[in-house]
Amino acid sequence: MLDLIKARISRLEEVCPTIEVGNASYPTKGGNDCLYLGLLASVGYQPAMDGVFKCQTKIGEHEGLFQSNPKLAADERQNPPIFSSDMALGVLCWLVSSEYSSRSILAAELWLKWINKNRRCLIPNPKIFGGGCLLRGGYRYAPNKESNITPSMWSLMGRVWDHRWLKPHKMMELAEGGFSIAEDEVSVLEAEFCALGYQLHLKAVQAYIKLQIQQSTEYRKKVTKMCHARLPANLFYKVLHQEGASKEDMEVFLAMLPNPMTFRPQNYWLWEREDYTEAVRQGKMCGWDMVFLGKLILQFAQ
Repeated sequence: MLDLIKARISRLEEVCPTIEVGNASYPTKGGNDCLYLGLLASVGYQPAMDGVFKCQTKIGEHEGLFQSNPKLAADERQNPPIFSSDMALGVLCWLVSSEYSSRSILAAELWLKWINKNRRCLIPNPKIFGGGCLLRGGYRYAPNKESNITPSMWSLMGRVWDHRWLKPHKMMELAEGGFSIAEDEVSVLEAEFCALGYQLHLKAVQAYIKLQIQQSTEYRKKVTKMCHARLPANLFYKVLHQEGASKEDMEVFLAMLPNPMTFRPQNYWLWEREDYTEAVRQGKMCGWDMVFLGKLILQFAQ
């Protein structure tokens, strides 16, 4: 059955949507792709690994900043970039999955360099007194207001930096110890009470990253158990909680796979849908969501 899954998702890859940047193409869900590229990278899909790398701006005033998709990162004429903590989870998935890649080490260093240099100025110093800034705000992923880096994200980033033996940021060091434990406890509460759709999926992804780096076993299992309990039909949550797929799960997955000959991709990531059962019935998927879970099932089976 594993060989059948491998063959079926290989055929599906051929008809899934892509975004063209220069002479290369990368998976896309339709715009804000960094999270989904990171998830695909985590299961070893090389075009997605390249895609996350290409999401980082390489030149100019925003060198080091990650953007929502490779096309935006390549466009120097764009408006101020937008990024958020959910997209940052995609970068973390990629950093973990690129363990032996020197380019990911450089990318991580450039990312922190941009973050350090671009704190918002809250109280500017008048030019008559020398200019500059008297008081800066917190750290952020991008210039937009939704990009502030929360203590819980510093904690998760610190776990990934520690896993990769990278030099930590001072905020990661502050988040170590007691706060890491508090962050674990909060993550369980958030998984229990957050909205069922997109937000619950983000809690599952955070637990998935901890699984990848083999940290916080007790708490991550509580989170995945809660995700599965709240939306038991969601096959990603079930496979993640079990850390594997049963024969029945594989049969369900194969039955869900669309026919590549008639498949019409839609701008949805199935696993983050609140109306999961109805979304499956209506085929509300981009295709890459199925490729990701298929490869995850294969990865767990190794």
